[in-house]
Amino acid sequence: MTDSSRPAGPAGELRLPPALAGLQDRRIDVVGIAGVEGGEIARFLLAAGFTKVVGHDQQPDLASLTEAHRLAHAGADEVERERRLAHLREGLAGLNLGDSYLDGIEESCLVIPSQAWFLNPANLVLHRLRQEGLPFYSLVQAYLDLALGPVIGVTGSHGKSTTSSLVAAALRQARLFPFVWLGGNDRHNQQALEEVARDGSGQGCLVLEISNRQLLQATTAPGISAITNITPNHLEEHGGMAGYIACKRRIFDLDGCRVAVRNADDPVTAAAGPLRPGIHELRFARAGESLHGCDGAFLSEGAIWMRIEGRDTEVLQTSRLRLRGDHNLANVLAAVAICSAPGIGVAGREDAIGEGICRFGTLAHRIQLIWQEAAVDYYDDLSSTTPQSTLAAVRTVGRPVVLICGGQDKGIPFDELAAEVGASVRAVVLLPGDGSERIAQAVALRSRSDLVISVATLEEAVKAARELASAGEAVLLSPACPGFFSAHYRHGGYRNLLRRLSTSPRRRRAPV
Repeated sequence: MTDSSRPAGPAGELRLPPALAGLQDRRIDVVGIAGVEGGEIARFLLAAGFTKVVGHDQQPDLASLTEAHRLAHAGADEVERERRLAHLREGLAGLNLGDSYLDGIEESCLVIPSQAWFLNPANLVLHRLRQEGLPFYSLVQAYLDLALGPVIGVTGSHGKSTTSSLVAAALRQARLFPFVWLGGNDRHNQQALEEVARDGSGQGCLVLEISNRQLLQATTAPGISAITNITPNHLEEHGGMAGYIACKRRIFDLDGCRVAVRNADDPVTAAAGPLRPGIHELRFARAGESLHGCDGAFLSEGAIWMRIEGRDTEVLQTSRLRLRGDHNLANVLAAVAICSAPGIGVAGREDAIGEGICRFGTLAHRIQLIWQEAAVDYYDDLSSTTPQSTLAAVRTVGRPVVLICGGQDKGIPFDELAAEVGASVRAVVLLPGDGSERIAQAVALRSRSDLVISVATLEEAVKAARELASAGEAVLLSPACPGFFSAHYRHGGYRNLLRRLSTSPRRRRAPV
């Protein structure tokens, strides 16, 4: 299958991971076929000649499936999205939607579900089948099983997308490998499983962003593994903070990890227990003394330095960074530390690593300046699904903001975010959700309920925020809760609403 939007790669034989060997003519079921993970693994199976791939999705009909696929694969243009879905529909041996969801799955020899399958009440039959011994597999495990060159895995509560993207950008700029692929957790159209599978000589380097849910399903770890930070998140899935920490630690504890990169400035990450014998530890920190004898990366006198075998080399001046905010400075430090790992071979190419990082701009939906009108900046920070990351966005914007937020409830306290209401957060526009109710309660405890407006739709939220914002301020969409995208983006995204409502916009320029 040819796809001009996919990353380049060697044109070798398409290898199969051991878990899939000999199953080309047996039934394999892919659950969540509209999503990024399901779509990528299904495309790989079809390219490899599997003839009995059955897709499942809870969308009630083909029209809904098409719309769900369009939203999930937003990184590709409309033509490419239509072509991908048509290819799946033509190649699948069966497609079970709506009331037929999971029909016949007991006949499968292998199930490949989306990473959050175990949270869905509709998947009780999958729990039973797994307990009975039916094999399960995952996209991330397929990457780990197929990659012959260096594999870098990045996880953490915050910053894993930016850090993994920074690493890929730096390695591409340094030209240390013929191919550098970026994949893993919801990478939109950047997945590259087929390309990795054709790399029979290990020429390429694979960078994976790995979520807590993917770690639960993994049986091996990347050779070079990093944790950006650990703060309260997904606590309801792990039985509390201890379970969440243990889940993140799997990236160091599973077989395969040879290099562990830790955040020396994050007390939870730094104190999350000793490493297994034989693992080489790297650290990143704002001060060189915090590395405590380890190699890695640190900040000194306005520059980021890389330490390899005790030798310090300046990589970049922080004044050159396009990324803003203290949290992004930590992400850059993490990326530099990862690039210093044994097996990467960066010695002598530190300047190129720095150049790749300095050229890197903001990821989509991460404090992204998308619109300007009447001296008001509009930022899209859709990917911030915790109060901590939303608070970081508020501080990065660096001026009074009207905050659009809300969604489901992760059980994380909103006290610190609520303390900013009336200060850096001039007003809050809340969309529906259990998490939204808890935000309102936290703000009420500080007697600032007069600064909270509740609305029903994203369009109402944007209209309200535009009326509230004054010249020199900003409107920041940053949910602070999960579930915002699925609940409120289906009927038109933030940028589209601004385009339709604005009268004299200026886009993607420097902040006002």
